[in-house]
Amino acid sequence: MSPPGVAVGVTLDRRGFLATTATLAATATGGCTGCAASPTASLRLTPADDARLAREALTVFDAGSEPDRPERERAALAERVVAEGSATVEDADPPLPTDRPAVVGDAGVYRFAAEPVDSRDLRSFSVTIDPIRVDEGEETPGPDRRVRYENLPEVDRSVLADRGYDDERPIGIGTALSYRPEAVEESALVPDPEYPVVVWPDGPARFEVDGASTYTLFTYRLTAERVASAAAFGADIRARFGFSPAPLPSEERAILDAAVVPGTPAADADGESDGGSGYHVAGDEAPSEAFRSLVDRFRARDPVTFEWEAEPEPWRASGEYVVRYDDAVHWARLFVDESAFTGTPTEP
Repeated sequence: MSPPGVAVGVTLDRRGFLATTATLAATATGGCTGCAASPTASLRLTPADDARLAREALTVFDAGSEPDRPERERAALAERVVAEGSATVEDADPPLPTDRPAVVGDAGVYRFAAEPVDSRDLRSFSVTIDPIRVDEGEETPGPDRRVRYENLPEVDRSVLADRGYDDERPIGIGTALSYRPEAVEESALVPDPEYPVVVWPDGPARFEVDGASTYTLFTYRLTAERVASAAAFGADIRARFGFSPAPLPSEERAILDAAVVPGTPAADADGESDGGSGYHVAGDEAPSEAFRSLVDRFRARDPVTFEWEAEPEPWRASGEYVVRYDDAVHWARLFVDESAFTGTPTEP
């Protein structure tokens, strides 16, 4: 098990994401005053060529499109492994998925392997760093109970700097700091702080150690094997899972017309509305007979599910589908609260 605060290569798979968000949709408003009711259902169809189908169905590593720094760095690592053939990194777990393929930038679909070639143990200390708000009247302990950041032992400054806590104090956090076992003896902060307060350039903060554990950091040699182009992988998805709901009565066509949205479909399997895009049934509304009939058409088909994913329950309609409609292929995301359709509660 990885210690708190250590970045590890754990990816929530697409199917797990759908199950998790659907559960959140069903339970998010429990005990919440003034919250909007959970949606009863939603359907979104986005036109998609074959390459797009692969990107929707798989994890995508594209450093240029990731605003989040950890995910951007992870995507850059995947791109480097593909470009250079291999890479060596340290992590508590494999930093890239090894049990399923992924789309890597414009290079195609790849499977990664992570071979552990070395390891070392580290001590992890759970700590709380809580700023002392002098400007609000809080008092700073006397000189014998505080230490300036620049006067800390080098090992402590290095560990804090690795977490980004060198230029300024954290804004009230609980986190984990990792030390080499032999370096703990040099520390003034762990396992028992010699000073209860550390003074950063921008002010003092209380420093407390809440617990300790030991974990193993592995050195992994990462390699990648090309599976196919994104277009070829998507074509296989289309051939395996694509279906047409035609012929349709006008009421059901109107629902599909409302469900079609341009651009990139948001990962909103829970049915949350994003300003009216797609077709939505509000939590306080009953689904129409036309929508019930349309959901039954989806329920009779196989959602996009791969061999590395758990088979969905046959009674559950929620999922991702490939739908041919109006001479175009669409990536479809369907969420239904089964209790409103079949009397079966939506569960994880």
